[in-house]
Amino acid sequence: MFLTDDHLHTHFSFDSRAVPEDVCEQAIARGLSEIALTDHMDIYSDRPYSSAFDCEAWYEKMNELKARYEGRLKVHVGIELGQPQINPSQARAFLKRYTLDFIIGSIHNIDNDLDIYYCDYAHMDCQSFYAHYIDWLMELAKNYDFDVCGHVTYPSRYIYEQTKQEPDMRIFFPQFRRLFKLLAQTGRGIELNLSGIARGSGSPMPGLGLLKLYRECGGEIITVGSDAHVAVQAGSISKLGQELLKDAGFKYITWFEGRRPHFEPID
Repeated sequence: MFLTDDHLHTHFSFDSRAVPEDVCEQAIARGLSEIALTDHMDIYSDRPYSSAFDCEAWYEKMNELKARYEGRLKVHVGIELGQPQINPSQARAFLKRYTLDFIIGSIHNIDNDLDIYYCDYAHMDCQSFYAHYIDWLMELAKNYDFDVCGHVTYPSRYIYEQTKQEPDMRIFFPQFRRLFKLLAQTGRGIELNLSGIARGSGSPMPGLGLLKLYRECGGEIITVGSDAHVAVQAGSISKLGQELLKDAGFKYITWFEGRRPHFEPID
């Protein structure tokens, strides 16, 4: 079985302390064939992209790991590019400066740099907010450069944590249908983000219903990621991820090298 984990963070991300080598060793111990290290490059309205981390040190380390683990583990240089529409010129400058294997396009912050994590969902119209969040995903898909759209049901995690209620995703199927068709038509995809399961709580992002909708819309490109921020979680859900994809009707799992998708059969 070709096992992958294509959403991994190291200490270059603001919210991780994981040593990159430890992430790679954990992946090898779990029998993975391929990983993408995808540290956060969140874009903000009022600061340069380089404020996210030491880009030169990060890039040197990522390419060093590619060479060091050759023959034992495919290590790909990725990034989680957050909300490039907040400051398009800075997003473009970063992508022009560094050659990448893989880009996850995500929305963590919305209007006025508002972090979705900090919203007070118990005292707001969650349905309207969710629809607005999907509009941001649509803007990302229409106008910005990435390979897969990350954790497309991201607000669900925090809505449930605060209210103990899961949003009814069927309400948003028309919006997601438009998003998924656009991604399929433009040769891009989504990820199956299993961070909730990898951390012992939460649900897949997206769930089975939206995975099936993505397939119905012609979606074929799909990666699996633990979204691990600690080394011990790397690769912890790779087999489960493939089982969930099989349940949703997928026959292949995707990984990227040089921004080109590669497809491996799901056993």
